[in-house]
Amino acid sequence: MAEYANQKFKKGDVILEEGEHPHCAYILKSGSVEIIKKRDEGGDLVMSILEAGSIFGEMSMVDAEPRSASVRALEDVDLMVVDAPTFKKKQESLDIFSRKLVHTLIQRLRIQNQQIADMSDPSELLKAAKKGQITATDSQHTNVLVKENYREKINFGAIRLLFGDMNPQSRQGIKGGLHMQGFREIEDVNNVKDLRARVQGEDFDLIIVDSTLGVEASAKLIDDIRHNKTTCSPFAVIFAIIETPDPKTLEKLAEAGLDDVLVKPVALGNIIDRVERRIKNRKPFVVTMQYVGPDRRSGARPGAEVIPLIDVVNPVSFKALGSIGPTEFEGHKRKAMARIESLKIERHVVQIDWIRGKIGTLVEEDQDPTYFMGLCIETTKALIFKLKKKSKDIEIQLCEKILTMIDDFQAGMAQMSGEDWDKFTSLTKKVRKDLGPKS
Repeated sequence: MAEYANQKFKKGDVILEEGEHPHCAYILKSGSVEIIKKRDEGGDLVMSILEAGSIFGEMSMVDAEPRSASVRALEDVDLMVVDAPTFKKKQESLDIFSRKLVHTLIQRLRIQNQQIADMSDPSELLKAAKKGQITATDSQHTNVLVKENYREKINFGAIRLLFGDMNPQSRQGIKGGLHMQGFREIEDVNNVKDLRARVQGEDFDLIIVDSTLGVEASAKLIDDIRHNKTTCSPFAVIFAIIETPDPKTLEKLAEAGLDDVLVKPVALGNIIDRVERRIKNRKPFVVTMQYVGPDRRSGARPGAEVIPLIDVVNPVSFKALGSIGPTEFEGHKRKAMARIESLKIERHVVQIDWIRGKIGTLVEEDQDPTYFMGLCIETTKALIFKLKKKSKDIEIQLCEKILTMIDDFQAGMAQMSGEDWDKFTSLTKKVRKDLGPKS
């Protein structure tokens, strides 16, 4: 075809650069290329791999906007060049409806691509799944290497990885691919029982859990890690690989406290990309009564209590970059764990005082407070358990008085009004004043 020129690129060459002004499109005659999209928060994402017969660069030729992504050769490639005049001529041969349709689809695709590039944590995936914005795709598994200029700074071999997947082919494939990327300390299991046994006895920097092990069991294990119920550090970076981003699955995993979710089929390059992102940056943790883990909130609610953020240690960054020494890292780790325990105590005392207010309202409205009385007992006992670890004897005595008064209320030996109720209120407020948030 005389109207097309030919052009060749070597492996690793950047053919198109995101943000540059368009002057042509390309048809891939031989070889393969990767499409790379920048995230708003920084970093890159490999969006897809194109093989021979594919066209790229056409979006900017349609709407005259800057390039929406970069394209890099994965091997030596041979291209047909569709220059601007030729492309314009082809467009003008379409009827007005077809031209308008193509233009509209291109605009929507630009928006969707940026959304996909920016979505990686479970809370964003959950929002998208609920809105029906994302579904499983039929993209092919790929073996994409990380950018060489950045990889030279990273020692993947120092990261201790635990990988759980019931499928032996998938497990061996990913494990082998990660080994090719430089990972050396990889342990893999094929069931959640063995996964739990490993984290109960050993420490890991990175944990990848496939949904084949069971979403419920995996979420419970992640939650136990975050609440420091295992030998494994609560600050381990944790990824989950799932079949489809349905809201129920995403919500359960997000509430457990994982760092990232990947949706199948998973390209090795995307796993490496997520590891790179966590090496560079990690979300601070939040602590509530039920949750310990990366902050999943999109913003503070007006009038809501401000829950502090905790900058926790990042084991994958520490191991891969070696920017601080082991002693300093352990010091930061102990400090972060102590802060989390303090915040757990704060959340318990805030909860006790809130329950007391709820019980008082129910009594005034002549409704049964039995459930909340039981909840108050449960929460107060949990608080006493935590206070014993810190040898806070005076505060423990106050909590024991709260339990005694609840027993008296239930036995009819004290009235949930008047002087008895005022004394109970004073006790819960005293505990909150002594142990609750200082703001």
